[in-house]
Amino acid sequence: MTELFSGYDKNTQELVFRVYAEALPVTEKRLKHKDAHFAALDLLGAALAEDFGLRHAVIRRVGLGKPQLIHDFLYINISHCKGLAVAAVGTVPLGVDAEVPRAVRESLLQKVCTAEEIAQIKAADDEKLVFSRFWTLKEAYAKYTGEGIGLDFSTLGFSFSENGAVIFRHPEAERVQFFHILTGDMIAVSLCCQNEISLKSECPAGRILRSRN
Repeated sequence: MTELFSGYDKNTQELVFRVYAEALPVTEKRLKHKDAHFAALDLLGAALAEDFGLRHAVIRRVGLGKPQLIHDFLYINISHCKGLAVAAVGTVPLGVDAEVPRAVRESLLQKVCTAEEIAQIKAADDEKLVFSRFWTLKEAYAKYTGEGIGLDFSTLGFSFSENGAVIFRHPEAERVQFFHILTGDMIAVSLCCQNEISLKSECPAGRILRSRN
């Protein structure tokens, strides 16, 4: 497994979260969703053992909420897309998402994006890539809150500043922070977590883009 990025408490230097990735085989027959899901769970198990010494964990889901460990001091989330599985583990609530660039119908753009986001997508050299970046930020936030796809994504406004900072326009913007990267295969990965801890970040996989609060 590959470490994508990590966050540490600036005061105590203790690990707050870490995100790992594992390449998934891409064959003539695309890896089935269930297989990719189990691959992400395997990655999650490895992350729990590596960073928190937890080798036996039980995952529960309350109602339609996001998966949780029975260990209340840890938070988890997983994601997978074509070619990549991702797992996030931390001591604060979080949500993670990964997405490859893909074609998007106009109807979907109008449903999940703000007018400003649509303008940025249409003005970009690679519309698919820009959409995937916005999508992972929205999905990461929705998974952080536990609302998932039931959340109206068009109410979540994102953009990137000139220096690459993630800008989140939403009433809850001050309560959360985002971490966003593009892998070498141009897969967008985003993490959302609460903003109660002052964090420093590390990204062995490349440059990390953080939210500007």
